[in-house]
Parts: sequence; structure tokens; C-alpha cells
Amino acid sequence: MKSKYSFGTNYVPRPKHWRLAAYLRGLGWFVAAAAAVVGILAIVQIFWHPFDLAIETAEKELSLADMTLTHDVLGGISTGSLILVGLVAAIPLLKKGVRRRQYGVSFWRGILSSAIFLSTDKLYRFVQRLGVLYFSATLALFIAVIIVFVEVVSRAGQPGNEADTRTELLASIVSGLVFGLVVQVAEYAIGAIGKML
Repeated sequence: MKSKYSFGTNYVPRPKHWRLAAYLRGLGWFVAAAAAVVGILAIVQIFWHPFDLAIETAEKELSLADMTLTHDVLGGISTGSLILVGLVAAIPLLKKGVRRRQYGVSFWRGILSSAIFLSTDKLYRFVQRLGVLYFSATLALFIAVIIVFVEVVSRAGQPGNEADTRTELLASIVSGLVFGLVVQVAEYAIGAIGKML
């Protein structure tokens, strides 16, 4: 680091959060510039209306696109939703500061965590109506299946990555379970407060 400075120049350490401060400063200037440009264009449009034809054409094109994209393709999921999710998932891959392999691994871990949350939430609501015995048995079976699943996936990979894979899988699964518990507690609290009011 010091070798980058010319001879006789003392190394001055940067503040701990200098990159965050620089990013926020640049973002602030960008937002201010964009707001100024939009404000000027809005004032010009209000007084002289030079963009009426462009706005009318854009309205027609967007209405046509909206009618096309809101067409249901699968169980209420619109084409627009699929395109939006696809773009959101693909855009990070175009950034220079994103490690693609790590992104892919974290992406699937996030899906696993969400799937665990959704399945445990549905399972909890269904089995809870059957009684404590069925709920306890189902919960024990679910935990056993999760343990077997983690071991199978961990041992199927490279031996050197077994501990890392097991750790990441368990962290994803536990985070999904904890979030499901948080949702249940929040629903209970909201219901209790509603009854009290």
C-alpha cells in the first residue's frame, strides 16, 4: 500500500468507512442532479408543453405493454412478474463487484431458506388442527428429514467442502425456521392486541 506513494510522501490511512461515505456522497450528488433535471423538465412542460406528443405516445405504448404483461401464464403469475423477477435476478451478474459463483450458491441457499419457511408455515398450520400428538410426531419427522437431507447434500460434494456446505445448509434451514417462528409469534401478538382493543 505504501509503495503506491511517491518517495518522501507519508502514508495517510483512510477512515474506516471511507468507501461507504464516498458511495453515499456520490449517490447524493446523483439524486440531486437527477432531481434538478426532472424539476427543470417539469417546469418546461407545465409552461410550454413541448413533450405532449411524446407523453401521449408513451402512455399508449405502456398501456399496451401492461395489457400484454398482465396476462396470466401460470396460476395467477403474470408475464410481467416473471420478466421483472428474471431481470432482478440477472442484473447482479452484470456488476463487476459480484462474484458469480458465490452469487449462485447464495441464490440457491436463499431459495432453500424460503422453501423451508413456506413448508414449515403450511405444515404448522395444517398439523396444529390435528392435535398435539400429531404435531409433535410430524415435527420430529420433519427434523429427521432435514438432517438426512443436509448430510446427503454435504457428503455428495467434494470432501474438502463438506463442512462449509453443511454449515451453509444448516444456516439457511435454521434461518427459514426462525423466520417462520417469528411470523407465527407476530400473528399471535397482532391477534392478541386486536382482541384487547
